[in-house]
Amino acid sequence: MRRISRFNMALMLALAGTTAVSLALPTDAALAQKEKKGKKGKEEAPQMELSAEFRNAFAAAQTAFGANDFVTAEAKLNEAAAVVASADEKYLTGKMTLQIGLKKQDDAMQMKGVEMALASGKATEAEQRTFNSFIGEKALVKNDFARARQYLTAAVNAGQNSPVNLFQLAEAHFGEAIAKSGGRSIDAANAPLAAEGLPYLQRAVEAQLAGDKQYAPSWAKRGFQIARATKSDSSVWANLLLRADTGKNAWHEVIQAVQSDNRGFTSEQNLDAMRLLRMTGGMTSASDYQEYIEAAGAARRPTEVLALIEEGKAAGIITEGNAYFKEAMATANANRGEYVATLPDSIRDSRGKATATVTLATADALLANKQYAEAEELAGIAITKGATDKERALMVQAIAQVAQGKLDPARQTLAGVTGQRAPLAKLWTLYIDQKSGAGAAAPAA
Repeated sequence: MRRISRFNMALMLALAGTTAVSLALPTDAALAQKEKKGKKGKEEAPQMELSAEFRNAFAAAQTAFGANDFVTAEAKLNEAAAVVASADEKYLTGKMTLQIGLKKQDDAMQMKGVEMALASGKATEAEQRTFNSFIGEKALVKNDFARARQYLTAAVNAGQNSPVNLFQLAEAHFGEAIAKSGGRSIDAANAPLAAEGLPYLQRAVEAQLAGDKQYAPSWAKRGFQIARATKSDSSVWANLLLRADTGKNAWHEVIQAVQSDNRGFTSEQNLDAMRLLRMTGGMTSASDYQEYIEAAGAARRPTEVLALIEEGKAAGIITEGNAYFKEAMATANANRGEYVATLPDSIRDSRGKATATVTLATADALLANKQYAEAEELAGIAITKGATDKERALMVQAIAQVAQGKLDPARQTLAGVTGQRAPLAKLWTLYIDQKSGAGAAAPAA
């Protein structure tokens, strides 16, 4: 996963107002802990606690720095560092060490200065945010994940909540979990550590979605993958991924992930997933079309299979010479006539005394034949007749409603789906949210 680095520039900007460490040095160290009253009774800021020896060496370092004589500046700073005693002296030494390091492009010197300034306890709130971020990122680049988490957490807690910072803190969690798991995946023992990073990544993605969206798709995909690996609620991340990337590739990944996580799906249940993949435009390979046909059955749903193959040909995915599809077409064509001819009688019987099983089968056949209004009606009748597979009836009804653009009724129907088909109902609900423009925000982490 590519990490985003920008802290050298951030440090330069943070120090722009004090490039020459232009802090007024007190003329007498005895004033260090005193506060004076101004003419109007206001208290002045306390003076810094600096010894005369430190002050003289540091002033010489300042002068050389201002003249761009960094060799002399570093030598004089070393003299000052040798007599450092107070927190103020440590802070000033750290700041100038950092500034000289930036000018020399010396990472080790920059790190030394940042650490010293932070350790002094005198860094401003803004500096704490920037300095902790700097150390955290450098540690992350070196795969020192525990150190990265420590400092990036401090930065975020201090208010450094840019999307990049949040992303890096999440990656520090993920990286450590992966490293402790052997370097390839995340094992059960380290899944909780990785899961702790997901709320930070979610905040980063949400901020990206509200901003320039530059990294939102790749970050959301990362979160989706980590959520699945840690057995966290991946539906939250499927939602984020589909909001960040509305293209067919995102739908393909999300649907395939649900299929992979539910290998016990029957062909009928898998058909619900493939119908959604088709509706979202996510059919991208011949294997997708083959999987769809195997779930639908060329003899059982001939009109649906024929229409699907024609779509695949039009998209340039299915070729005329492919033996599998030629055979599927032959089977579908052989069964199409009787299939279509018997539908009117099946509809009539289903509205009357036909069993719930027959009524549901007819509803599904109507859905396959794109007779959506009648499919919706008969699926509802099958439910009232006490259909044994109520979840299948609800899915047939909901898909027929979606196909008619009846999104709110479909959402309500899907809310009643439980059991093995529940993940499929969630997927269809996400599609409804996307199609209706609801773009439902993921629950707060």
